[in-house]
Amino acid sequence: MPILPSDNSDIASLKGIHLYHAGISNCSMRVRIALEEKGLNWTSHEIDLGQQENLKDWYLAINPKGLVPAIVDDGVLVTESADILYYLEEKFPEPPLLSSDPVRADEAREWLDLAAALHMKAIKTWVYGSTGGASKKRSDMKHYAEIQSDKSLVQFHEHSLDGFTDQEIEVARKMLADVFGRVEIRLKDHVFLVGDTQSLADVAWLPQYVLLNMLGFDFRPFPSVVEWAKRQQQRQAYEKAVASWMPKVPGWVMRLGVRLKRFYSKLKPA
Repeated sequence: MPILPSDNSDIASLKGIHLYHAGISNCSMRVRIALEEKGLNWTSHEIDLGQQENLKDWYLAINPKGLVPAIVDDGVLVTESADILYYLEEKFPEPPLLSSDPVRADEAREWLDLAAALHMKAIKTWVYGSTGGASKKRSDMKHYAEIQSDKSLVQFHEHSLDGFTDQEIEVARKMLADVFGRVEIRLKDHVFLVGDTQSLADVAWLPQYVLLNMLGFDFRPFPSVVEWAKRQQQRQAYEKAVASWMPKVPGWVMRLGVRLKRFYSKLKPA
């Protein structure tokens, strides 16, 4: 678990839970959901990714990778959304998001770890590729490469600036479709992804659905997933953790914008 040591007195002196996050970041969503499901009080620090606020020196002191989310809990600094969820579950076990049944708990961990494993090669590749977008500017890449210790992230963002091929986007789409196919099978006869109550598995995968659905991923082959998502969206935690942070435009407008951006990106000269 990446509990990061810090000699920064400003970080060490923070009391309570401070969350550094971004509105439509799926990784941020899952941490906000867990905080709300557990009824924890937390202080919001929204990071403007569009303005590259995550690469400012003050934020790099919190997360040297420049990623969201991160939390500081009474001076304890934790990064990476999956590890933050495990940290919260360990420190604040009630209400539980991991079953007391070790088999069920391991199943939930597997779903959470799978979400983390697919984040770059499937989620981010499909999202960036389908929207024809990139979160970095070419003029920023030299500086980004200097400060980013994770060179796979540097390579990803360099590639996103050149654009993903249709084949790469399709590979990512198929990875996601395969996983949601597994989720569909499970949810045909169950209310939750693991066991009979809300777990870290649901917390991990609902944000994937929310983000992908917003951007036009085809969920028609997965009706049970759609019904599960509707149930999840009725939970009290959802409004505070997700809905209130979403863009204030209809989903169809977002999807139309995505299609247009993708179309015009293909018209750009090589």
